[in-house]
Amino acid sequence: MKTPHFRGIDIFAGHDIYRAVSLLLYAALLFNVVLLVYDSHLSLSPLGVAAAALLIALLIASFVRYFWLHSVVLGEAFFLCEIVIATFIIAVLSSYNSMPWLIVIAGISPLVLRPRIALIVIAILAGIGYFLTHYFGAKISDLLPDFFATLCIGWLAVLLAKTLHLNRLTLKQAHTNERRFNAIARVTRHIFIITDSHYHIKFANPALQEVIGYDADEVIKHAMKPVLHADDEAEHQEKLRHLRDTPHSTIFSRHRTRHKDGHWIWLETRGYNMLHDAAINGLVFSIEDVTLQRDAEQKLQEETALLRAVLDLNPSMIYAKDSEGRFTISNQSFQKRFGYDSEEELRGKTAYELCLKMAAKDDELSARDIADEIHRQDLQVMRTDVPLQDIEVQGFWRHDMDRWFHTSKYPLPDVKGNTIGVLGVTRDITKRKNTELKIEYQAMHDILTDLPNRRFLVNTLTTAMEASRQRQSSLTMLFCDLDFFKSVNDTHGHDFGDQCLIETSKRIVAALPKSDFVARFGGNEFVILTNSSLAEATVKANAIMRAVSERLIFDNVAVKIQTSIGIAQLNVDHQSPADLIRDADAAMYQAKERGRNRAEIYDAALQSKSTKHARMDVALRFALEREELSVAYQPKISLTDGSVQGFELLLRWNSPEYGMVSPNEFIPIAETSGMVVPIGMWAMEQACSQLAAWQTQYPEMGDITIAVNVSMRQLLQTSFFTQVRDILESTGVVPHMVELELTETSAMANPLQTMENLSMLKKLGVRLALDDFGTGYSSLAYLQKLPIDILKIDKAFVRGLGTNQSDMEIIRLMMALAQTLNLQTTAEGVETFEQLHELKKMGCDLGQGFLFSMPLTAQEAEALICSSHRFPLMLV
Repeated sequence: MKTPHFRGIDIFAGHDIYRAVSLLLYAALLFNVVLLVYDSHLSLSPLGVAAAALLIALLIASFVRYFWLHSVVLGEAFFLCEIVIATFIIAVLSSYNSMPWLIVIAGISPLVLRPRIALIVIAILAGIGYFLTHYFGAKISDLLPDFFATLCIGWLAVLLAKTLHLNRLTLKQAHTNERRFNAIARVTRHIFIITDSHYHIKFANPALQEVIGYDADEVIKHAMKPVLHADDEAEHQEKLRHLRDTPHSTIFSRHRTRHKDGHWIWLETRGYNMLHDAAINGLVFSIEDVTLQRDAEQKLQEETALLRAVLDLNPSMIYAKDSEGRFTISNQSFQKRFGYDSEEELRGKTAYELCLKMAAKDDELSARDIADEIHRQDLQVMRTDVPLQDIEVQGFWRHDMDRWFHTSKYPLPDVKGNTIGVLGVTRDITKRKNTELKIEYQAMHDILTDLPNRRFLVNTLTTAMEASRQRQSSLTMLFCDLDFFKSVNDTHGHDFGDQCLIETSKRIVAALPKSDFVARFGGNEFVILTNSSLAEATVKANAIMRAVSERLIFDNVAVKIQTSIGIAQLNVDHQSPADLIRDADAAMYQAKERGRNRAEIYDAALQSKSTKHARMDVALRFALEREELSVAYQPKISLTDGSVQGFELLLRWNSPEYGMVSPNEFIPIAETSGMVVPIGMWAMEQACSQLAAWQTQYPEMGDITIAVNVSMRQLLQTSFFTQVRDILESTGVVPHMVELELTETSAMANPLQTMENLSMLKKLGVRLALDDFGTGYSSLAYLQKLPIDILKIDKAFVRGLGTNQSDMEIIRLMMALAQTLNLQTTAEGVETFEQLHELKKMGCDLGQGFLFSMPLTAQEAEALICSSHRFPLMLV
């Protein structure tokens, strides 16, 4: 439905009137001049002719302005100029005949001039008229009427111009307001309706159709009334009647209306009684479709009810706090825990109030401490936005000290993600915790004797070793084994034996101070940990033997049990609990070997070299599959410019039992056991895989090589050549960048077979190096036949450079031999710049040693390659 609107501004402005009146003025003036000349037969002077010409020009300009330039806006200066010219024309023509046309100029000039300027112009025109009339001999009685008439007409024109301007602005503002109202009514999604007192629609915006499906014309023409839901109709009608019958009243109604397509929609209606307003004279309604909002509210209510049910039915204590530590949300479990009946009763309180409420009078200080800790945790969560999870604590108060609680705290964000509080979840885990503690106790204690078991012993021993070293105190272990206890079980049965073990454990505990730790190691073995010296431990061992050897009687059966005890004291060689247990166990076996029922102190000689080697041999057999072996890279440096020319692959063994084992210690064991063959091939695979990766990643690395040591056993293997070839092919490494280093001793072990194998390897393209040259024995006749490329000078000779003249001469001879055989030379063990200087003087090609670098990891070696690092060759 459309409202009537202004079709245009129908009031003339001052400029419009001025254009019309000025055109008529100039035409009348010209007509007057023509009549004057024609009737009076006057001849115009040159000045009169000029004035007449100007008049004609003004008439033509006014004609053009009126018909063609009416939309052009002219400035005030133009109109002033025009008024001056018109005044001049009238003044000149007045010399021929009195012409009261200045009054007309005074009447139209305010239409185009500002009021102040217009008043000045009117005054000037009145003065000019008075002067002209007086000049031509008019009487005062004739002068004054014209003078005052000019002023009055001019003043009226000023007032008229102001009135026209104000009317025009008012009408323009009304037109603007109308357009704005129509725009708002069209674009808003709210329905705006104006009805009379009988609810007949006088105005409705287009939103009516968008909301209910009917447009205003359908409602008006067909007298359609909205169909209200039966549950809402009576209340809504009552509100409408109240609105109509109560002046200046307003109503609010939420009700359902049937849409044109048949479904129900929720509407919110606000009504205003404006029958008293003459401009509106009706009832104004603002109607909003809140169907989606209503659905969202209902869904929110359902979800809120569901969440509340989840909270209250959850056995965990759930709560939320704001940034000031005040409770905002809590469930029934939490409320019940602290003695509150509802969330409203608890809301706004702090942890201090809850703790003080729960604590007894004499617990007030501890309650404050607990509340301080809780508040500190809350602030930490809110400050860091990091949850505190899985906090397990016992009950705080005397009445629940036997209970355990599990707490987690999470930052509570608002809709923008900013943390505005903390959410806490606490649950009673007493049953689970007691079960865990029971399981833990059973896992750490022997079921038969109730003594700590082996696992408990190892954990305790680990802690005791660290504490002993920190305090620099002594820690001694006594390892007890009951002698011939198997015969007791075999003779009297295991039940009898169990009773003997129980009584024996009690006697051992009774014979020792309470500060000593007693554990059942297993079977008929017991272990004691004591912070005693060896002498004190010996005294305690004798007391244990006396207590254990006393007669035992069960079911009228008497037995006498004895024990052998091994004593070992913690020392720097004991890196793990197993080391100390091993030594105490060895001492115990020595006690048994020396006659039993005695105590022996561990002697390092017990751990003989053969025993250790045997154990290391066993451990080494599992080193590969357990991934205990690793590799390091020793840089080989050019003695010409300090650049990295290659790396020597060095093996490392990190044994769980022996720790980091030196290659000098485990390589001979591997040689003896034959493990050097699989270990050597593993090292070859590691070297080639790493070198292939570097070649792919750093194609600019040049001919940087990796050297791998080859043992005699590998050279004598018939499959060695095939394995090397397969590794080179599978990794795709450039063969001449792989160096195989064999010792002088291994090369000379079987010279004929060695030369055959080396020749085959040489055909593959790999480089060959003779390591440790000068430390073994070799025949120069065989040496010149070996297809080697590199001669490595052993560090034993390099170490003597600068101090031992014979070592210097030997190296000089080696260099001469290498130059004769056209071999590259590499010096091992370079540790000082003096050694480096001597090697450079003798023409050595490469050097490696701690002067340049310790053995590196793969990542560290890669860093040298990609940075093209150069080592200094002289002391700065």
